[in-house]
Amino acid sequence: MNYKTLTLTLLMGLATHTSLQAAEMMNHQGHDMSQMGQMEGMSEMGDMMMTKGVITRIDASNGKVGIKHEAIDNLKMPAMTMVFRVADPALLKALKVGDAVRFHAENPGGKLTITQIHPQ
Repeated sequence: MNYKTLTLTLLMGLATHTSLQAAEMMNHQGHDMSQMGQMEGMSEMGDMMMTKGVITRIDASNGKVGIKHEAIDNLKMPAMTMVFRVADPALLKALKVGDAVRFHAENPGGKLTITQIHPQ
């Protein structure tokens, strides 16, 4: 085997290995995250994982709130505007459209839910 063939073979093997590692790191299918909220010490972590946002709409009768928010790190969600359920509709009583807030959202059963929300 000549030098060029050996080098090319090694580079192709490295590229294949690197792309397989990247694909493996990005594959989250089959991971059961439903127990995350019940882990010991989660309440302390939840206090640290507050996200900033601005209320865009409130639907108190259905327990939903629209928020234009920054990235939500614990959900690996980019910044966007979206509607969330609230764990307790009473959380919405002191809020109005346009309020800047800090909130904590979780994803129990695939339903994005705000468990804590506080005006800034």
